[in-house]
Amino acid sequence: MMKPVLPLLLTLVGCSGTDHAADVDAGADAGVDPCATTVTARPGTVITTHGPVTGSPPVDGVWSWKGIPYAAPPTADLRWRAPAPPACWTEERATTAFGAMCPQLDSNGVVVGEEDCLTLNVWAPDGATDAPTMVFIHGGGNTLGSTSDPLYDGAALAKKTGAVVVTLEYRLGALGYFANPALDAESEHHVSGNYGILDQIEALKWVKTNIAGFGGSSAHVLLFGESAGGQNTLIHVASPLSAGLFSAAVAESGGSYRDTLADNETAHQQVVTAAACTTASDVASCMRAAPATVLAAIPTAASPIASGLHYTPSIDGYVIPDYVPTVIAQGQHNKVPLVVGTNADETSRMVPQVTTDTAYRAAVISMYGTAGGNALLALYPSTSYASPQKALIRVTTDVMWTCPMRTLARAASEHQTPPVFRYRFQWSAPGVGGALIGATHGIELPFVFGNFAGFTTFTPSASDLALSTAIEGYWSRFAGSGDPNGGSALMWSPYTSATDPYLALDTTISMDAGLATSQCDAIDALSR
Repeated sequence: MMKPVLPLLLTLVGCSGTDHAADVDAGADAGVDPCATTVTARPGTVITTHGPVTGSPPVDGVWSWKGIPYAAPPTADLRWRAPAPPACWTEERATTAFGAMCPQLDSNGVVVGEEDCLTLNVWAPDGATDAPTMVFIHGGGNTLGSTSDPLYDGAALAKKTGAVVVTLEYRLGALGYFANPALDAESEHHVSGNYGILDQIEALKWVKTNIAGFGGSSAHVLLFGESAGGQNTLIHVASPLSAGLFSAAVAESGGSYRDTLADNETAHQQVVTAAACTTASDVASCMRAAPATVLAAIPTAASPIASGLHYTPSIDGYVIPDYVPTVIAQGQHNKVPLVVGTNADETSRMVPQVTTDTAYRAAVISMYGTAGGNALLALYPSTSYASPQKALIRVTTDVMWTCPMRTLARAASEHQTPPVFRYRFQWSAPGVGGALIGATHGIELPFVFGNFAGFTTFTPSASDLALSTAIEGYWSRFAGSGDPNGGSALMWSPYTSATDPYLALDTTISMDAGLATSQCDAIDALSR
């Protein structure tokens, strides 16, 4: 999905060596810890499994450690392989600045970032002990985004909730999701393409092993993400490789990928062409020799509903066993308390501008074909909405997000004992363009993290800040106990298919039910 928020809001006026895995094996055989250090753990300095890290002193009561390596640089022969352990270090490592973002195109079409990017960041309240841990996966369509975005700074969230907050970098674009038969042949599982997902799993393993040293609980780990990060969160709910690495999950504006390994291997032939490796006798070696800048510069689709190259995880039977709703409906997933939710106007910045019914009808048919488009037009006539543009936003939001997330909520609530909860974020951006963009894709993130600095022409009101505090409370309580309820917060009822309840998040929070029920029933029938 798109990296949505800051650009939108701004417009709203050690041990040396390269084979550490072998070192660890040898050390284990000898009964020696190859990463042993003489450094003593103390406030601000934590001894991790790969060496001691020293963070920044508390600011407003919150410590931070930034740019901690959780895997070896995925470069040279490690490109397009599962993440390997980082080389260990024995002296204190300063972790006071974010690591590099993974290679991607910036808003000016320039490649930024470095291939050596597998780091994570930790924020912890001073004195935290066994605090709930909240691990966030950023969005950006698996091609954009970085934890260095000020939006994702975890200090405010940690301060307000008492939780330990973790954010992580993971491989993006071709470097994270390239699938090819030559790479399948190298793999003991005969698969390729899910390297960004494997990075996230490696980061979760790091959290499981190390977070206690930072004051966090390894038993109470919330995995949450937005957009592509929400979709990836749901992959971890379905993947057997992620079992036991988190205790609850929140998918904000997520969804499910349908692309098989074969689908992506076909689509990614254009990546081979762009790297001038089509006729190479050894495609894998040729691709690993290609500059990261060339791979990151390959044009991709501008949004989830736009045509073009999309980098999606592959249903490969190993990392991702099957289509995620299918895995859940079969009860083969990781059964943890789950929150799923969407925004009221997800697609408001993705769809074309239409001002007439004729233009609206043409847009829907262009996106969904003649038969599918006409069926949707019957469900969403423009005369039922304030404008053709509002109708287009509604139909695309429901098809892309509202109804698929209902499918997930239904499957999970019917095939697991831990509770499932559903929400709809309905707060609309004020000021210029507010009526048009509404509760657009990603606009809930400042409320989740408590970071409103991106609103250059907007100062949050007391009620806006109260909404942020309420969301942070729901999310952090969910991290700690698997139940978002507590204190004076409005009771959030668990999801059931019979009544389709959801928490409406706005300056006035309420429980409601039946979100686009008839439309989603019809859309589900169309998709079968």
